[in-house]
Amino acid sequence: MKPSPTGAPASSPGGLRFLVTVGAWFVGLFGLMRLGWVERSLLTPFAKLQQQAADQLTGAPSDLVYADASCSGGDPMALCAGAILAFPAAWSARLRGVALGLLGITLLNVVRLGHLSLVASDRALLDLLHTYVWPGLLIIATAAYVFGWMQRQTSTAPPGRAANPVVFGGTARRFLVAAALLVVVYFATAPFFYQSPAVNVIAGWIAAAGGALLTAARTTAMVDGPLIRTTHGAFVVTQECIFTPLIPLYVAGVLTAPLAPLRRAAALAATPAVFFALGVSRLLVLAVPAAVIGSYATAIHAFSQTAVALILIVAAAFRVVGPAAGTGTAIARALLAVGSGIAAGYVAGPVWSWLFDGVAGLQALAGHAGHLFADAQGAWALVPAFQLGLFTSLWVAVAGRCGWRSAALGLGVLALVQAALTLPVGELAHHYGFNPHVGLIRGWALAAPAALVWWLRRPAGEPRGSLVPAGARATG
Repeated sequence: MKPSPTGAPASSPGGLRFLVTVGAWFVGLFGLMRLGWVERSLLTPFAKLQQQAADQLTGAPSDLVYADASCSGGDPMALCAGAILAFPAAWSARLRGVALGLLGITLLNVVRLGHLSLVASDRALLDLLHTYVWPGLLIIATAAYVFGWMQRQTSTAPPGRAANPVVFGGTARRFLVAAALLVVVYFATAPFFYQSPAVNVIAGWIAAAGGALLTAARTTAMVDGPLIRTTHGAFVVTQECIFTPLIPLYVAGVLTAPLAPLRRAAALAATPAVFFALGVSRLLVLAVPAAVIGSYATAIHAFSQTAVALILIVAAAFRVVGPAAGTGTAIARALLAVGSGIAAGYVAGPVWSWLFDGVAGLQALAGHAGHLFADAQGAWALVPAFQLGLFTSLWVAVAGRCGWRSAALGLGVLALVQAALTLPVGELAHHYGFNPHVGLIRGWALAAPAALVWWLRRPAGEPRGSLVPAGARATG
């Protein structure tokens, strides 16, 4: 087998392909478990069966803890099954891995329910264990099993077959493990921070700093604690605005990046300042003219999504240009890419959005008018123009003026996917009460254009997993 220029086997599917496949499995499995009939007919009876087994083992009274669908262990099971089924291994190995994983999660969940029954008389302890401790332990145990299973698949193979390819390198693997663990800690502690008076005080500081900057920019702003009033309306800086999922991802990146100890310590120490600055920066959206920003509520809620998109574009530009061309060239390319994406989003975005309107028209013709889901933050309505702009920016960053036939193909695929998703999302919301979480929508808005650009611009003869700087490609 001829090695690729990146040192990976030419047949390696690459980390990004794996991530896209994992994302598809997660969306399908988690969405399936949120359907009403699945919760009523499968998850709730399964939870009750586990509770009965736990009561038999512990001898605790059966009426102290009520097991519903959320107590079934369904979410860790979906996490386990999605990651293993997406891994590039033999299907027999995947099915065995899923079966053992689900059995292990079920047994651990029985222990969990039994433990909760034993401490149910102490309400404070029950709340602590039920809300924070046991959910974290379940996810950590699931992640440990999945990563252990993957490691075994990459290091062993049946007789006569090559070992499965390593999907992630050392740094990427460490980042994923750290991010998974820290995200678990985030969701386990989020209820505490969402109700914390101290975080509410910080929200007031952010509102005050944002109000001062808006006033300096000649925008009328009045601040009352975490509430900021402008001519565009009143906005509240909530605990959710401060304690965001970006924090565990940032910390995981700092912990696993190849940094010197002093720089790593400085980056960790700067975490509060970084996210305080981000919190203030999002309020500066209120200084942008309405003709440019459109909906202020949508723009403020999409601030983090937009920031991640900018990071992707800049990273792609620096990655493709390479260190030999110099920082100035990379910055110029990144600026051109961002400008192109903004132009595409604003100029073609309104025309592009006819896709959503067209699907809504089809629903009306079929007698399904009004089958929509609640989009309080405007995340779903933003998807068409945002993905168009992000695709354009990333294409300019990695391809420049080259390959526009492939770019047209990518835009066509993006349009078809957007149109195809609109109908089932509306129908699922109307008939089954399944409303996609706003975080899922924002993740999809970022992932789809990035995956398409990567797929279409992968270097010829190399694994579908990395973009090599133009100056580093081998010739001959």
